[in-house]
Amino acid sequence: MSNEVKEVDAVVVGGGFGGTRLLNLLKNKVKLHSVVGIEKGESLGGTWYWNQYPGAQTDTESWVYRFSDEREPPKWNTRYLKGEALREQIVESARKNGTFEDFIFGTEVRSAHYDEGSKRWEISTDRGHKFSATYFVTAVGILNNPNIPTYPGIDTFKGQAFHSARWPKGLDVTGKRVAVIGTGPSGSQITGAINKIVKQLTVFQQRAQYITPVNNRPVDEIERAEIYKNYDTIWDTVFQSLFAMGFVESKKSALEASEEERREVYERVWNKGGGFRFFFETFGDLGTSIEANETAAAFVRSKIAEIVKDPETAKLLQPTGHYGGRPLCAEGYYEAFAEPNVSLVDIASNPVSKLTETGIELQDGKQLEFDVIIFATGFDSVDGSYRNVDITGREGVKLNDVWKNGATSLYGVSVTQFPNLFLVSGPGGPFSNIPPSIEVQGDFITKLILESQARGTKTVEADKEAQGKWDETVQAISAVTIFSKVKSWVQNDNVEGKTKYSAFFLAGLGNYIAKLEEETGGKYPSFRFE
Repeated sequence: MSNEVKEVDAVVVGGGFGGTRLLNLLKNKVKLHSVVGIEKGESLGGTWYWNQYPGAQTDTESWVYRFSDEREPPKWNTRYLKGEALREQIVESARKNGTFEDFIFGTEVRSAHYDEGSKRWEISTDRGHKFSATYFVTAVGILNNPNIPTYPGIDTFKGQAFHSARWPKGLDVTGKRVAVIGTGPSGSQITGAINKIVKQLTVFQQRAQYITPVNNRPVDEIERAEIYKNYDTIWDTVFQSLFAMGFVESKKSALEASEEERREVYERVWNKGGGFRFFFETFGDLGTSIEANETAAAFVRSKIAEIVKDPETAKLLQPTGHYGGRPLCAEGYYEAFAEPNVSLVDIASNPVSKLTETGIELQDGKQLEFDVIIFATGFDSVDGSYRNVDITGREGVKLNDVWKNGATSLYGVSVTQFPNLFLVSGPGGPFSNIPPSIEVQGDFITKLILESQARGTKTVEADKEAQGKWDETVQAISAVTIFSKVKSWVQNDNVEGKTKYSAFFLAGLGNYIAKLEEETGGKYPSFRFE
């Protein structure tokens, strides 16, 4: 690779929903002549390129886990899409809008420095590419930087050990002795998917989770036709709702209902399946009232006791805290513990001491042997995706330094002192179904660029005071919710050493859209155009 610097209009980092959407908008709507996409995977897919573990699937229904303007007849035939289908969906979309060939694969951006003289971003990759770009867009995903534990002896294990988001291609665990460390989304999905094919499965639990059934099922032609007949109404519901899942969220308090009515509602939605449905479709105050939240928590605990016959295991699996943080669902998770080859280890009371050549040693000295160890230990989320990139703005300010004690941005799309840097799903963006929120943010970023061009200005960035006020709003809203009381990546406190703060605007996509419309109508008073 030569040291020649290629001048382009924009560089977009990331090949998932966010990166493909923004590259499409910049190329086909803003009409920029040269836009380059950079993706560290060997193809498009983003999160869904990396999440190739057994059981990987979305927990948002197929017909709304996409962009609202992709209205061609769907290929999906199940309620939720598996990882492979999602990868195919993203690739096919990029091929249709003519942007697939604009991506460079197997490449990581290492640095992006803003040159105040030229008002351009100077960008370098690990493979020697050098770009000079007017606009720099980071669509690196909110769950992209694996949080790998630092157990002593981790490099001594002779078998295969890896993070769930780096599942080795082609690995078959049939007949193997497998350890799954972690019980979040990937840990619960993997457990439900592999328990019947492995020789032995040991689940290491740090904290019990509230996990509802997902109830994935086929969607026949009649149901699909009905969905498409009502598609406009469904999408209106998405954009007007809090969490953009395509169903009407309940406004009734759980405390207004009788115990019998609550039980009926919880049972019905439990059987329907879906973590977001159980949290938001049942009653409207599970996320804001501790007393209401406990009614749902108690119901889930009762279902665990009903499903898991061994009393000791059932007790360990029953959470004791608030229900929330990130509503989870999986297929066959609790049912897996009825299998004779599946066991549960409580590492809250008996932590992992170290990894050995043959497996795992616990604090009490007990040694367990495995062929495969899976770290389903989550991610350094949202701002964690930026950790390995040196992004430097005006006056030599580094983004990682600015975000050291809590990452902030204006609306999740722009950061003061970083002109023409646009984030997708940045800190302070909406907590909702991801593709619709990306669609909203992409449209807003497009408007900002077009407004800058119309004004004849070269750069646009968040106003410092406006960004501070937005962050205050984000944190204040979080503080009155259950989310702030539950340890999770939503609150940025799942990784040791990080400062707790809300990474999301929790007042809903509909309210977020209203705020952006207010900004647009006022000609962007919260931004600086220069």
